[in-house]
Amino acid sequence: MKAFLKRLIILPALLLMACQGNSTSIDSISESASDSASSSGNQEVMLQFIGGDLIFTELYVGNVTYNRAVEITNIGYSAIALEGYYINIYRDAGEHSYPTESIPLSGTLKSGQSYVVAYSKASDELKNKADLVTELLMTDGSFPMTITYQGPSQYLDIVGYIGYDVDISQKADVVRKLNFMEARSRYVAYDWVRYPADTLTNLGNINCIDNDLLMEGPHLTQEDFSKPYAYDQGNGGGGLIEVTLSGTIDGDTSKFNFGYSLSEFDITGVNSLRYYGINTPEIAHGGNPADPYGPEARDFTNSILRQAKHFLVQSVQGYSLTETYGRVLGYLWLSYKDNPQPSDYFLMNHLIIQNGYSRVNHVTRGTYNDYMTYLGVSYVEYMYDALNYAVLNRINIHSDGE
Repeated sequence: MKAFLKRLIILPALLLMACQGNSTSIDSISESASDSASSSGNQEVMLQFIGGDLIFTELYVGNVTYNRAVEITNIGYSAIALEGYYINIYRDAGEHSYPTESIPLSGTLKSGQSYVVAYSKASDELKNKADLVTELLMTDGSFPMTITYQGPSQYLDIVGYIGYDVDISQKADVVRKLNFMEARSRYVAYDWVRYPADTLTNLGNINCIDNDLLMEGPHLTQEDFSKPYAYDQGNGGGGLIEVTLSGTIDGDTSKFNFGYSLSEFDITGVNSLRYYGINTPEIAHGGNPADPYGPEARDFTNSILRQAKHFLVQSVQGYSLTETYGRVLGYLWLSYKDNPQPSDYFLMNHLIIQNGYSRVNHVTRGTYNDYMTYLGVSYVEYMYDALNYAVLNRINIHSDGE
């Protein structure tokens, strides 16, 4: 049992533009799952939320799915005798609300300590971090789970949506944020941050990135400026090139002058840049009317661009330099300062999502997207965190709850 290590990080906040206020709607799933959780039938149980001081704090599934673990933590002021407590797993998607596996806990968990349950076929390195090793930890990171007391009906905390399989922690290490250490009657995706698969350093201690830093989005480091913009075979190397603004278009595409330093990759002069992972609503074009929030997304992006003094385009490491229509594809970094340092730039892709003008689009979590990280979290996961924030607060395109 590992001690609860709590950190306080105080850093100057990046200037964040004021907010107004995965393909399946999290809110709609949550509503339906809440209904199904109280249904009845063969072997089903009436689930009752009772809350408590024992909560989930980490869900771990490695690239090899045998490497799986769950961490719970005592957030109360008193020790908890774990007899009578269970971790229940629900592997049957549909209307059923009875657990397929029920893992009994044992021992005593002191205040502020965490307790790790690992799968019996996991690596020795992972099992060495565990307080309990069991063959019952049957999850691939998509199945809902509850912590229950004295039987399956009274639950203290939940992850996922009973009746639905969604990607909670598939091939990822998902850690609960320090800011949201509380029992939940419903799963809230914004409570969690996702680290790359096989990140073992978080297990057994509560040591998550501060939520204020996640809100800022990733920052550049000096190391990013040493990476090549492209590899010889033409895929992105994760490097940066300074560009100048040539023209504004819509919410997810702008024109920049790339100069001639990338001529060997057929990128010269003025090119359209399509922001990686972004797809804002369409503006009116070709005789078609504008989508809702299309003009607003365009105006938001263009207003930020006009204020910026420096622009950097960063290629996506391990991915194509251009997209289907031949436009340059990448991350856009901006700074309002005259002589910016690497940490003075902010990521426009992240800001657009955070302000509710796009979901995360055309992106596969993990794989090559885990190559580009800041403070251990990938750029893409900063963008998903921004999406969870915008959905939770119903900002702009999410205002109707979808």
